[in-house]
Amino acid sequence: MSIEKLELVSIAGAVPSLNDAIVACLQSKVFHIENASKLLGSTEDSGGSHADQNPYAEPLRALMEFDLRQVPLGAETEIDTAAFTPEYILSETERISGKLKTVRERLTKTRKQIADYESAAIHLKNLTGSELDLGELTKCKHILYRFGRMPEENVQKLDFYSDEGFIFQAYHSAHDYVWGFYFATKERILSVDAIMKGLLFERYELPQDISGTPEEALGEMQIKLTEKKAALAELEKQESEIYQTESEQLGKMYQTAKYQSEVWKLRGQCIITQDKFSLMGYVPVSERDSFKKCIGKVPELSVTYEAPWTDSKVQPPVRLKNGWFTKPFSMFVEMYGLPNYNGYNPTTFVAITYTLIFGIMFGDLGQGLLLALIGAFLHKKKNFELGAIMARIGVSSAVFGALYGSVFGFEEALDPFWEKTGIPFLPLKAMENTNVIIFGAVGIGAALVIISILVNIIVKLRRRNYEDAVFGNNGIAGLVFFTGLLLVVLGIVTGKQLVSKPVTVILLVVPLLLMFFREPLGHWMSHKHYEMPGIGDFIASNFFECFEFLLGYATNTLSFIRIGGFVFSHAGLMSVVMLLSEMIGKDHKSILTIIIGNLFVMCLEGLIVGIQVLRLEFYEIFSRCYEGDGKPFTPITVTFDEINDLKQPEQAANA
Repeated sequence: MSIEKLELVSIAGAVPSLNDAIVACLQSKVFHIENASKLLGSTEDSGGSHADQNPYAEPLRALMEFDLRQVPLGAETEIDTAAFTPEYILSETERISGKLKTVRERLTKTRKQIADYESAAIHLKNLTGSELDLGELTKCKHILYRFGRMPEENVQKLDFYSDEGFIFQAYHSAHDYVWGFYFATKERILSVDAIMKGLLFERYELPQDISGTPEEALGEMQIKLTEKKAALAELEKQESEIYQTESEQLGKMYQTAKYQSEVWKLRGQCIITQDKFSLMGYVPVSERDSFKKCIGKVPELSVTYEAPWTDSKVQPPVRLKNGWFTKPFSMFVEMYGLPNYNGYNPTTFVAITYTLIFGIMFGDLGQGLLLALIGAFLHKKKNFELGAIMARIGVSSAVFGALYGSVFGFEEALDPFWEKTGIPFLPLKAMENTNVIIFGAVGIGAALVIISILVNIIVKLRRRNYEDAVFGNNGIAGLVFFTGLLLVVLGIVTGKQLVSKPVTVILLVVPLLLMFFREPLGHWMSHKHYEMPGIGDFIASNFFECFEFLLGYATNTLSFIRIGGFVFSHAGLMSVVMLLSEMIGKDHKSILTIIIGNLFVMCLEGLIVGIQVLRLEFYEIFSRCYEGDGKPFTPITVTFDEINDLKQPEQAANA
């Protein structure tokens, strides 16, 4: 698959038409806006200086003071700016605020009283059993008191302050704290407060209307709490009724103010002169007609379409174009980074390699089919993006599981079938073909490294980056060197001389020298001047880089041994499950053990294998042929997600 072709759209017109032009671009849902000044490299004043003139900023701030969680917000509707002017919205918000003012004040006061009572009730429990009359304390005119707690270890330190003119009376000890009161005259209370604060005294306010003993005060407080909570429920009902009455009006006003505020923010991306504006962005070629219909509704605009400016400092955005099978795997590409607009889309390569490698590492017919079914369900019913990938790799796992002869860990289940086919090397038992599995894994790794280098060569030649394409470690020189190295190793393993010694020397030495001198040779081939650093620095840096290239070839290739390792791991884990089932017996417990064991292996090893394959893709393949330096194609739009996000926790709590 490829990268979707875009067109650079330039829109010009009179400044009074700018907002209408932006609205048309929003409604098209296919317009990716760019900063016109940056794109043109212009010094002209952009619309940023006009952003502060947003007339809907203040109405939007006023609307955000309401509890918009109680306001139903539908899909984006037609914005009636003629009816909902900034002045009208401000007047309406003031009217609705007036209706809510009294209820809000009473709600705030009631909630504070409830919080005070609940806090006091918690701490008064530490005074139960005391005959102290709390009401008498509040009547004192010359002596003031403080109630709270302090660390038990600090009580003894009070002896050092015996001459400071205050008394501390302890009533209860628990959890290394002592609860009680301290008393002092009005004249000395501030200095005593400072002393007690130094002793880590935590003060708690008692309600002013408290009276009687702690037990009597608690009982009275529970009655008041019940009354206050009933009053709170009534006030909340009144508030909700006001919101229900005004919800439609609030919703329309909020959507209008938010939409128009976003339009005014987008003006900052335009070039605005005294009477003209310039608006620029990208539109997919495939959706140009639908965009033309939207922008054509605004009269007296000049709209031009041209190919993206790839030589500009602002690179065109990227939207991947993928088929049915490969589309779910685009999430992996986006995780690493999107390609450059003039690059290539690696999603097809990722989809094929990821699916095949996962199937090889996690080969089981039964588990693979179950994984595919679960993935298909999650994708279709729950819209879980990863489910589509699970469905594809599950089928691959089932195919390779059939080749291994494994069905839910039963390694002999498919033996009769393969005996009838007459294919001698199938089923491919992992534990009986260790060399085939290991050397096959290394061979897969070598093949993928070669393919990655070939892709890199093609991409770099298109960009005329001859230094990397011809002389780099992932270029032609690197490909020749790696191929020669593989032939040498293969000859040693097989005991046969695949190439003559002179050819071997040419395949290894010449490419290595080209990689060593890649910088001056690349500049020469590109007809660019190369400034040679010091001879010593040049030799040292290139020597160690070439040594790093050698290590990279070895480690990248050997890293694929993990493919074979997980083949053995899967077979080993399932053999343990079968052994446990045999030890338990032949009854229902054995069947339950097999079921639980299969589920455990599917969850644990499936997750680990998925991560390991992704690691191979990113570190062993992408590192050689891919640069994720592109930016996503993001059409401008207006959403109300911040309000909907606030509603979700409330809805979940109510459920």
